[in-house]
This record gives sequence, structure tokens and C-alpha cells, in this order.
Amino acid sequence: MSLINTIPEITFFIIGLSIAVSLGSVLTRRQFTDVEKTKKQQKEVSEYNKQLRGAMMKRDKPLEAKLKKKQAQMKQMQAKLARDSLKPTFIFIVPLLLIWTFVLPEIIGQDWYNIPAASSPISMNLIMFETEKVTLESGRVLEHGVPTFFWYLISSISAQGMIMKLMKMT
Repeated sequence: MSLINTIPEITFFIIGLSIAVSLGSVLTRRQFTDVEKTKKQQKEVSEYNKQLRGAMMKRDKPLEAKLKKKQAQMKQMQAKLARDSLKPTFIFIVPLLLIWTFVLPEIIGQDWYNIPAASSPISMNLIMFETEKVTLESGRVLEHGVPTFFWYLISSISAQGMIMKLMKMT
């Protein structure tokens, strides 16, 4: 038996969960990384890549040779940035997996990832997910029902971007 089983309830529950998870993820990232240093390094790497692409496009061999001397240093900086961004992810993934494995089946139902959580105005047939025609208990027919897990991904990506912007992480 599930506690939540209708589209508006599931829709808003998943949006709330997405916001909570995104907020937790951003706070964890802020706790375990130096945000200003990371921004500075990302800007430096981005500027380097832009200059290198520009030199290659213009076929400016002297500038390209000069920039290639810094390539090892830039690749090392990119690798460090990637490692630093993964630390909070590894810390946060365990509680998230526990929620998905134990909590969501109790709240939404055992097949929670396939239960429709929203309705899309268009068909969204992607590699792993697709919208499908669903008849609700009320008799209402949704032409493009969005599965709960797919809805979580959409909500989470949206929430993560907004929260990172609000907390000046990007």
C-alpha cells in the first residue's frame, strides 16, 4: 500500500524531494570544496581552452606552441576540479540510494519508478524513458504520462541549477 498515489501528490512530492536533495548536495559541495578557488580555476581552464581553440582556428602556430606548453598543467587542474566535484557526490550518493531503495517504495509503491508522476504536453521518448498513455483511477486519461523516476530527473536537474545559482556556486 502506498501513502501517495495520485498525480498531483506524487508530482509535488517528487519536486519537494528534488529540491531537498539538490539543496543537500549543494550544501555538501560548499562544505567540502573551496567555492571561490574552484570558480577561479574553472575560469582559468575555460580561458585557456578558449585561447587554444582560437589559436588553432587562426592557425597561429607560435601562440599554439606557447599554449601547448601549459597543457599538462591545465589537464592536471581539470583533473583536480573533477576529483573535487566528485567528493560531495560520493558522500551524498549513499543516503540518496537508501531513500530510493527503502523510503520511496513505502511512500509511493514498490514500482515507484514507473508510476506516472506528471503529464507532458508532448511525447518524450528517450533512450531509457518514454511517456505513455495512462488511465488514472479517476478515469482521467493522460496521453503522455511521465514515470516518477524520469520526473525526478527533470525536477532534480532544474532544482540543482536554480539552487546553485541562488547560492552563488556557479
